[in-house]
Amino acid sequence: MVKQLSSVDMHFLVKELKELEGSRVDKIYNKGKEEVYIQVHKSGAGKKIIRIIVGKDIFLSSSKDTDESPSGFCMMLRKHLENMFIDSISQIEPERILRFVFKTKADEKSLYLEFFGKGNFILCSREDIIIDALIRQKFRDRSVMAKEKYINPEMKYNLFKLDKDKLSVLLKNSAKDKLIISLAVELGLGGVYSEEVFLLCKIDKDKEPNKIDEKEISKILASIKKIISGKKNVQIVYDTKGAVDIIPIDMEFYKENEKKKFPSFNEALDHYFTHEVKLIKKETAVEMKINELNRIIKEQKAKIKSMESKEDENKKKAELIYTNYNLIKEILTEINKATTKYPWEEIKKKLKGHKVVKEVDVKEKMVVVEV
Repeated sequence: MVKQLSSVDMHFLVKELKELEGSRVDKIYNKGKEEVYIQVHKSGAGKKIIRIIVGKDIFLSSSKDTDESPSGFCMMLRKHLENMFIDSISQIEPERILRFVFKTKADEKSLYLEFFGKGNFILCSREDIIIDALIRQKFRDRSVMAKEKYINPEMKYNLFKLDKDKLSVLLKNSAKDKLIISLAVELGLGGVYSEEVFLLCKIDKDKEPNKIDEKEISKILASIKKIISGKKNVQIVYDTKGAVDIIPIDMEFYKENEKKKFPSFNEALDHYFTHEVKLIKKETAVEMKINELNRIIKEQKAKIKSMESKEDENKKKAELIYTNYNLIKEILTEINKATTKYPWEEIKKKLKGHKVVKEVDVKEKMVVVEV
């Protein structure tokens, strides 16, 4: 499992990231196309490293693992952002989008980090005109291309500003056949947090959205608000295979799971990507090697068995040829003589019903004998 930030996760995380406001950008690095590190410095707080995993996560990292040579996109970010100050960090609610505003006395730029789909980095001018993007894309309703106006996708309902009337309209007009799917997809709550809602409100999650009453709508709304206003208690959640999630609050959904507490979301994410993910990768690599070796051994055993079988078969054939050598030699001599007088088609007709010669291959000029 590789943790991917949900909208609710981001809601809690952005509160921690705000400590970076007022920091100056020292250097920007990259690790392949998947990771960007922004090293910043703040008076009184010292150096901090922001690690951004494209489309998945952002957190303060205790170290950086970067390429020796920066990519073209990294060089572009350096050109525009180094020595600028982080003025503000915010979530474009309810989307999984973070906006970093960088300023100097003479300039202002915005970096939009999209954490949905494959993810994206989009650098914009003060007027939100796109300077460049990690991934240039064209959609039906927006274009992520240089010189275009940046337009973020917008969900119809904002789960952080939801009231009973809006939730009622959403559910009564839902295109989904289950409440849990409606909340997860149409409200953008995600699978785990939607499960949590129904554990808290004790309403059947598989009920059809347009069949709930006003009392049930109130209970669902109260559960959503309880989650997004929950008291922070960051934990990494484990099952028998390892880490399965990182949660910002206590959750009924993971009540029975083993957990490890952390002072902050940033520290939990840093620990997860420094220790848990690397451990998973190492174990997977070892397992892949073992599986590959087992496959090779299995193939070799099959080849040996096949060769042994063919060896036994060839031995029997050799013994039969040796035992019937005179008969076979006589047949071959007669056939060789016949080929000087008759075509193979004629020989085939003459040998039809022969006690020993069972088949004549005219094309290959061969005979099959049975002894």
